[in-house]
Amino acid sequence: MIKINEQLRKYFVTISILSIAFITITSNISINYFFSGYIRDSRKRDDLKVVEYVESVYSDYEELNFQSLMNIMHYAFSEDVIIQIRDKNNNISWNSSKFGIMYGLIDEYSNDEENFLFRSYPFRYNESQVGTIDVGRPRSIISNIEDEKFIIIINSIFVAASILTLIIAIRSSTQISKKFLNPIFKIKENAKLIEQGKYKILNDVHTNTFELHELSVSVQELAERLNYQESLRKRMTTDIAHELRTPLAAIQSHIEAFIDGVWEPNDERLSVIHGEIIRLTKLINELSELSIVEENEINLKLSKVDISATLNDIMDSYEPMFLDKNISLNKNIQNDINMMGDIDYLKRIFVNILSNSIKYTNENGSVSVSLEQINDKIRIIVKDTGIGIPKEDLKFIFERFYRSDISRNRHTGGTGIGLTITKALVEAHEGTIKIDSEVGKGSRVIIEFNK
Repeated sequence: MIKINEQLRKYFVTISILSIAFITITSNISINYFFSGYIRDSRKRDDLKVVEYVESVYSDYEELNFQSLMNIMHYAFSEDVIIQIRDKNNNISWNSSKFGIMYGLIDEYSNDEENFLFRSYPFRYNESQVGTIDVGRPRSIISNIEDEKFIIIINSIFVAASILTLIIAIRSSTQISKKFLNPIFKIKENAKLIEQGKYKILNDVHTNTFELHELSVSVQELAERLNYQESLRKRMTTDIAHELRTPLAAIQSHIEAFIDGVWEPNDERLSVIHGEIIRLTKLINELSELSIVEENEINLKLSKVDISATLNDIMDSYEPMFLDKNISLNKNIQNDINMMGDIDYLKRIFVNILSNSIKYTNENGSVSVSLEQINDKIRIIVKDTGIGIPKEDLKFIFERFYRSDISRNRHTGGTGIGLTITKALVEAHEGTIKIDSEVGKGSRVIIEFNK
């Protein structure tokens, strides 16, 4: 395994080397191609000047005598070329290099004709061709010291740029990787703190990189959620113990009174025991349902359900409970709305929501229920004027065993798993549930299903 900063440095250096190599090779190819083309065109123009000079000398002397050939030889030497003159039969009649060597004017090894490339041009006099002029120039485009210096300087610049680029790449990779990796290292430290259960001492991560910011926020939210889950687990023991202790204590006291002969087992006292047993049974059933929900084992028995009629029936059955608390019940139910679903589970959803509305709405309050179909969506809204839910508790309201401090302080009972089960049942029907609430003003539950 290699550290990420070393990996980034390696990538920086590799990319820099490849870039330099590409630029160097491309530049040298370009120089050889374009510069060679330029030299060829330039040499062709210079060759024509040589031909014009030879023709001019020939025209001045009207023959190739010693003096005219000497002038041509000096010109060839000054232009660093070899001039050959051929007759009409294409036989070489004169060569500037051999002529110069013959008279000791040119070093024997200074003009090696094997390293020269010759081009032929017509030799004209009085508008008629009297022979051919061959102009020989060095085969290599680097034919003089100035050309060699130019190539050396260019490649030296490339070498210097390569070294400088590598230094910049190494240093910048360190700085950039440090700037880029610091947030990642802090996020990593936060993950370690979460692993150790230290949810409240996470490092602040500052970055202008969108993905890293999103990752940091996700980790912070995970820590916050795990912290709440931890507190919920601690509450769970207390809550369940309380829910079990109260009915068991009532049953125990009644039975002990019966045994001691203090009370006679009449219908009223037996009904109290029966009620407490029902309460225990309900708690056990809720815990059993929660285990099914958490293991995603909800099996829907789908059928066509008349949502309008089902919701009306449930509201009619709950109307006496609303009247007992002097809560006005308003309904706006659109008729003949149907969907595919499990009628038992759908009833459980509506019962849970209405039960909460009754439980957390003060006397003389109001609860309104609406059902409507909007295009292919079925929307149920239950709105109450109850105690409301604090804003900071809303995102945890569907967590198992969660009850806000307001609901706990009012001793309204419950285990805090009703909404967890409700949300799971709604999602099993491929629907959504959302709760809007404000403390002291009430809550609004919005459920949507696909028709």
